[in-house]
Amino acid sequence: MTLYESGPSMEILKLDINKTEPDSPGETEVRFQMALLAAIAATGSSLILRFAFDAPLLPELMAHMLFALSPIWVVEIAVGMLGPFAKHLGFLGCVLAYTLALAGAAVLLLKYHKKPAMIRAAPFTIPVLALVMWAVTVFIVFPLLGAGVSGEYLRQGAVYTSLSQLLVYGIFGAVLATVSRLYVDRPDLAREHNHWLSRRKLMSGVFYSVIAVGLYDMGKSLIVPWLRSGTGRVKGGDGLFPRIDGLALEVTPVSDFYEVSKNPFDPQVDAVRWRLEVGGLVENPLSLSYDEIRSLPAVEQYATLECIDNKVGGDLIGNALWRGVRLREIIEMAGLKQGVIDIVFRASDDYSDSIPLDRAMADGTVLVYEMNGEPLTPSHGFPLRLIVPGIYGMKNVKWIKRIEARDYDFKGYWQARGWDDRAEYKTMSRIDLPDTDITGTATVAGIAFAGDRGVVRVEVSTNGGKTWEDARIKPALSPYSWVLWHKEWAPAGKGKHTLIVRATDGQGITQTSEYSPAAPSGTSGHHRRTIEVG
Repeated sequence: MTLYESGPSMEILKLDINKTEPDSPGETEVRFQMALLAAIAATGSSLILRFAFDAPLLPELMAHMLFALSPIWVVEIAVGMLGPFAKHLGFLGCVLAYTLALAGAAVLLLKYHKKPAMIRAAPFTIPVLALVMWAVTVFIVFPLLGAGVSGEYLRQGAVYTSLSQLLVYGIFGAVLATVSRLYVDRPDLAREHNHWLSRRKLMSGVFYSVIAVGLYDMGKSLIVPWLRSGTGRVKGGDGLFPRIDGLALEVTPVSDFYEVSKNPFDPQVDAVRWRLEVGGLVENPLSLSYDEIRSLPAVEQYATLECIDNKVGGDLIGNALWRGVRLREIIEMAGLKQGVIDIVFRASDDYSDSIPLDRAMADGTVLVYEMNGEPLTPSHGFPLRLIVPGIYGMKNVKWIKRIEARDYDFKGYWQARGWDDRAEYKTMSRIDLPDTDITGTATVAGIAFAGDRGVVRVEVSTNGGKTWEDARIKPALSPYSWVLWHKEWAPAGKGKHTLIVRATDGQGITQTSEYSPAAPSGTSGHHRRTIEVG
């Protein structure tokens, strides 16, 4: 035997790194290929139905359940570390789990029949499997995910949900039957498909998909804030209050208004088909179209919204001019029965929340359809959202589709997960400028907000809290909006100076200096900045 010859024992160690011809797959690999093709077809059709025809998507429901069952601290850490990638990664994982579950069911069937040729001898086997999987989905899986039997609790309703799922599993069965016949008639297909349809390729595809989504989200998280840096703030001002570069605009443009959502993908609501249903403990249940809502007597008011997850000094706050109809008018049209405690709102993304009856009947509580003179955008709740002065944004429900009067304290989506049910705004204040080191005198300015209690005083400390001086406040645009404030500052000397701001609300209560995190009732504490004076 020469050096270039090899005996049987050496074949075990032989590696053909540059191999161009794939190994012939065994029966297990053939079954996997057929099952995976059918599963990918079903998953792909589900995604098309969801984003083209608004059909329910099982992985999306799975992702909602995943986020719902996760403890608050887990969600906070995930979102804090990964941002929007956390939601998209969870959704991607659920899409993968769904695809593998479909493939697993097909593999079990093919394994039972041993050979693909046996499928041809039993032509009803695959249709029966598809029907069984459809029945399991609509009668077991959907209820477990909180969607009700056949998706009766979803915005699409039971009939559309059942039919769309039947189509998905029909496609799954048709593709599985087709590839089974093809693999029998052309055994070389398995060898050809082994180039790109092996389990190793699947894992590579999953890996690169996660990387792609991660890069997209990270790029968006970095690039978009950079592109929007300074948006919602004065640019090209003349230096006279409130036209000072860097200070918040008194009315936040829609494009700069903060956006927060629990959804991997927000709903796109068709105003033509949409209706507002009003029910529960009412004398006259209502069903109003978008045009009927807009034809009711309208009110306009400025109101500030703040996210309960806003950090001390954070940007998850904005002020806008809202137009709509008072919720009280809708309630009076329906007529309340005795004993109503809460008014419940259900949204097109299956979100829910409630407010006490007294807040629902207040003048400032409005069902709005316009923001800053334009129809609501999809991300801000088109066609109809709630504005409730005095309570955090999470209870100002977007995409409203149904209102219910209830005789008990209803716990909404976030309250069931431990967040505060009252959710009343805490008094906050923020230093917008100076935001860089300075030489000589400067203007200290920013915003302050205390919900529907109003702000009557803003104080600034330029020495780390040792002494405080009053700032001048611009009158609020409404009882429900933030105020702009400013103070001229002549530093006592060079070096580092710590600026701190605090506000006092209309009840005479001064903003606390004690820090608290967002969960469960919103952050608190004084905003401070360290400025170098040259």
